[in-house]
Amino acid sequence: MDIALTFFRTFEAEGELISTRKDIVRKYMRGRFAIDAFSTAPISYVAFAAGSTNPAYRVNRMLRLGRLADFFLSWEKNSNLKPSVIGIIKIVFVVLYMSHFVGCCFHGLTLLVNSTTFTSTANFHQRSFWSRYFRSFYWALISLTGYNASTPVHWAEVAMGVAVTIISIALFGTIIGIFGNLLTNLDSSKLYFRQKMDGINDYMRYKKIPPELQEEVRNYFMYLWKSGKGLDKNKVLDDLPPYLKNKMSTFLNSELIKKVPLFASSKDDTEFITEVVKCLRSRICLPNSFVVRKGEIGTEMYFVSRGELNVINDQHLVVATLKDGMFFGEIAIMYDTKRTASIVARTYCDMFVLTKDDFKKVLRKFPASSREVQEIAKTRYNQTSTMEASKSQREMQEEEEDRDELEAHLPAPRRPSPDSDGESEEMASVAPEAS
Repeated sequence: MDIALTFFRTFEAEGELISTRKDIVRKYMRGRFAIDAFSTAPISYVAFAAGSTNPAYRVNRMLRLGRLADFFLSWEKNSNLKPSVIGIIKIVFVVLYMSHFVGCCFHGLTLLVNSTTFTSTANFHQRSFWSRYFRSFYWALISLTGYNASTPVHWAEVAMGVAVTIISIALFGTIIGIFGNLLTNLDSSKLYFRQKMDGINDYMRYKKIPPELQEEVRNYFMYLWKSGKGLDKNKVLDDLPPYLKNKMSTFLNSELIKKVPLFASSKDDTEFITEVVKCLRSRICLPNSFVVRKGEIGTEMYFVSRGELNVINDQHLVVATLKDGMFFGEIAIMYDTKRTASIVARTYCDMFVLTKDDFKKVLRKFPASSREVQEIAKTRYNQTSTMEASKSQREMQEEEEDRDELEAHLPAPRRPSPDSDGESEEMASVAPEAS
C-alpha cells in the first residue's frame, strides 16, 4: 500500500514542488523503489509455506528503517522543537536501535553455536522471551560501550566480538563528538549573551565607567536577554524576504494599530494596516526616563507593546498609567500640537513608534483612508482642544478663588493718623539740630 501511495506523493526539488505524475514516478523508480520493493517482499510467508518458521527470513524488513531519516527530517522541518533537541533524540534512537540489533545478533549466536559465554547460564533458552531479550540487550549495550568481561571461546564468538568492537569505536566516537556539539548549541543564544556581556564589561572597565552607569548598562542588556533571549527582533525580520517580513510584521503588530480610534474606519483595509505596520519602529525606554514632555511639539505616536508608563501632571503626580496594548500621541502625527502631559516609563518598555512623516507618506498612498482618518482626527482634535480649554479655564478660576480667599484672610493695611504725621515732621526738623 505504501509503495502504491508513493507514486502519488509530491516531492520538493530545489525549492519547487513537483506534482506531475511522470516526474514522481521517474524519481521514485530511480530512487528507493528497489529497496522498498525488496523490504516488503513476502519472503517470510514463502518460507513459512515451505515449512520453515525461522524469523531470520523477516530480516529484509529492516531495510525500511531508511525511511526513518525522512521522518526525522520532516519532524525537524515542521516541529517547534530546537534542532539540537531533535538531534539528541536521534542519537538516543540510534544507540537503542544498535543495542537492539547487536542483542539480536548475540541471541542468534547462542542458538548457532550453543554457547553460554555471553549468557552465564546453562538454561538460557528455557527462559521467557523477555528475559532472553533483555539479557541479550544488556550484553549488547555494555559491549558497544567498550566494557565486556567475558572471554570468547568459539571462533564465531571471536568474530562477533571483533565486529562489535569495530562498530562501537566508529559509533560512539562519532556520537560523543556530535553529542558535545549538540549540547553546546542547545542554548547557543545564552552562550552568545555571556560572551557579549564579557566584552561589554571589559570595555567599561577599560574606559573606567562609573559603577552606577555600568549597572544601568548591564541591567539594560539583561532586560534584552530576558525579553527576547538576546535576539534583535529587527535583525531577525531583516533576514526574511520582503513578503515574509511584511506578513510577520502585520501578524505581530496589526492588532495594536486596529485599537487606535484614529484608524477605526480603516481597520478592515488590510493594505492600509499593512502599510502602517511597515512604518513602525521599535524603541526601548529605560525606567524613569521621559518619553514625552509637556509643552514640546509632538511628531511621534507611541504603541506600548510591553511595560508600564506613568502620565504625570505639573505637580509630578501620577494621573494615569499606560500598559500593554495602549497608545498615546495619535493627534501629534496629524497636527502640530504641543504635548498636554509628560509621560515617564515606570518599567522597561518595549514600544513601537510611528512618525508624522512616515504616516503622511501612507496617507498619500491611500486617499480614501486619508479622508476618513483626517475627519476622525479633526473631531478628536476639537474634542481635545475643548477639554484643554475647559481645563485651563477651570484652573484659572481655581487660582482666582484661591487668591481671593487668601486676600480675605490677610489683615487690612494700616493708614497713618494726622497726629503721627505732625510728630514725624517735628522729628524730621529736630534731627538736623541733633547732628
